Amino acid sequence: MQRRPFFGWLAACSLGPAHAQAPAELHEVAIRGMQFQPAELVVPVGARVRWSNHEKRTSHSVWFRDMPESERLLPGESWERVFDKAGDYPYVCGPHPEMTGVVRVRG
Repeated sequence: MQRRPFFGWLAACSLGPAHAQAPAELHEVAIRGMQFQPAELVVPVGARVRWSNHEKRTSHSVWFRDMPESERLLPGESWERVFDKAGDYPYVCGPHPEMTGVVRVRG
């Protein structure tokens, strides 16, 4: 059995396939006090946004005009979306439409 130099082995293991992509950058929106925090979030194209419900008793949802409403998020639950195109994406909480937010995706 031929032994590879350590650095050759390390390079072969860490590079992976040429077509592999880095995971989408994660951004967080907290739901607490009947608000999305932050209410306005600016992210790059390809970003992943996670909404997490930090309320004690109330369920919420995330509802964009361009897609179906998320499932109800009970306290401690979260929901994610990846943004592949630049633009402004306003959203509301389905059961509490006074709760609003916007994700601004920049190229």
